[in-house]
Amino acid sequence: MISCSIRLATILRAAALPVLTSLVPGALCAAPVVWEGDGVPAPQPVQTDVTLGVYIFPGWYRDTGKGDYPYRTHDEDSEWRAVAKKPAPRPLLGFYDDSLPEVNDWHIKWALEHGVSFFCFDWYWNAGEHRLLRTLEDGFLKSRYCEMMQFCIHWCNHGLDWKDRPGGAPTDEDFQAPALVEMIQYMADKYFSRPNYLTVDGRPVLVIWDTARVITANGGPEGFRKAIEAMNRALNARGLKDVYLIAMGQSGRHEEAGFDAFTGYGYYGTDFDSEYEWRGGYSIPYEESVKHYETTWKSITSRPGLPYLLPIGTNWDSRPRHGEHAAVIRDKTPEKFEQSCRASLNYIDGRLNMAIIEAWNEWGEGSFLEPDKQWGFAFLDAVRATFSPAPPEHTDYVPGPERIASYSVLRGEELRQAVEMEKQPYPDPPLSLRKVTWQVDQPLPEGPILRGWEFADGTVEGWVPYQVKPYEVIDGVLTTEATGDDPQLIVDDAGVAIEDLRCLALRLRVPEGVSSCQLFYTTTAEPRMTADKCMTFPLVPDGQWHTYQVSREPEGKWSGTLKIVRLDMGRAGDKIELDWVRLVGK
Repeated sequence: MISCSIRLATILRAAALPVLTSLVPGALCAAPVVWEGDGVPAPQPVQTDVTLGVYIFPGWYRDTGKGDYPYRTHDEDSEWRAVAKKPAPRPLLGFYDDSLPEVNDWHIKWALEHGVSFFCFDWYWNAGEHRLLRTLEDGFLKSRYCEMMQFCIHWCNHGLDWKDRPGGAPTDEDFQAPALVEMIQYMADKYFSRPNYLTVDGRPVLVIWDTARVITANGGPEGFRKAIEAMNRALNARGLKDVYLIAMGQSGRHEEAGFDAFTGYGYYGTDFDSEYEWRGGYSIPYEESVKHYETTWKSITSRPGLPYLLPIGTNWDSRPRHGEHAAVIRDKTPEKFEQSCRASLNYIDGRLNMAIIEAWNEWGEGSFLEPDKQWGFAFLDAVRATFSPAPPEHTDYVPGPERIASYSVLRGEELRQAVEMEKQPYPDPPLSLRKVTWQVDQPLPEGPILRGWEFADGTVEGWVPYQVKPYEVIDGVLTTEATGDDPQLIVDDAGVAIEDLRCLALRLRVPEGVSSCQLFYTTTAEPRMTADKCMTFPLVPDGQWHTYQVSREPEGKWSGTLKIVRLDMGRAGDKIELDWVRLVGK
């Protein structure tokens, strides 16, 4: 029998696409065969005990002139060009146009034959405008095998280019009830009425990315419930059942606001006991990510709450999108991924019996399940081996070189340069050894207090609340309660040179469930608050007082004079009590 690596290498060479690395992932790999017939062969779905989905990132059709409006939009920015400027990754289908029905038929076939039964499309809409829509409406919905694959919408309600209309009034993001009703009517007419739209108890599923903003835009949980009622009236008038709303992330307000379930996107990172930490410009071993996923699942499922659509991560390497600032997971293998998949079975919520993989095709972030040139079908085979009782022996068909070339957005010189780029070395960034250290309930080190906030005089001493109740200072303790999903305690003008700082010390108590704190900062040299200016440390969530010391040696952006200190912890409904904060010198 011809091995998977030899057969796939032959296909790729015939397509003038060089093999990047070995394609031998072990017993998981089935030998692909070039399909010589017309179109795409009919899928042979396999059964699973769990309803399994994948996120679909759309817009791989993007190129100049592909926008649907008389002004330039995000639809004209081809992300394939960023991917092509790196040696990897390389999809088996090449730099494809995902608005082509035939491309979607290959995706449907490959997914169904490995146990994936629904696609969750990232979907971009605001105030009647859409972006990246052709993948779904021109590609998937017009594909030959569309009705064999269930699908649903993940409304990505974050900023894109809604304010970029030249010569016109800016379009702010509109999440209030009338805009939500307009949106749900569009979804109902275009998607919900289709027999293959994903439902729970007959109710069409809708995932919302940024729940805090839609709740806040409607005046809080009660106001958002009224917005849901208006949306449901629009659905009921069309003969459809109420929407089944799934929130992205955890929040104490989700149930109060009327959500039916919650999920996650990616839990990439490391546990607090790891010698590595997650940060841009560096990498962590794949097994550390696998461990962190299980730790996160265990923490989430240990607490009662809404039904949980469990997310599973494939990998992360966002160098095509973020360049040298990217965080990277290194040394991935199908075996390690299968280990994570099998661990997930212990945490799937029986109320839904569903899981979702991030993602099918996030090529710019290195997070993909779709077959690529390095591993072929090995990661899909890991899914099939975990979630389906189907026999491992099967045949994976792939299109021939001419068909792959016909799908390509990139052509001519761009394609030639991409092929040459594949030959270049692509070393991983250095390992991210942990720089942030912490201590709990240890004596403070000797050294001067360079700046302190004791709250002894009954005032808040310059601390500003965000998504928390107005501060109260009671018996020298700053007390508040989180009102949103991103509560922050902020103080400005710390005015301490980081090279003189030994540690930041604080005494606080938090309730059960608040297991970590993110310490964000800015300096006079780096005045913008960005995600990479952060130190995360664990908390003891037992409602008792504890003292924490957080330290890091000066380097990179952790240098200069400290300006803003921001403490992020908890979620809506959590009580936070802060006794003091001290910047201890050397």
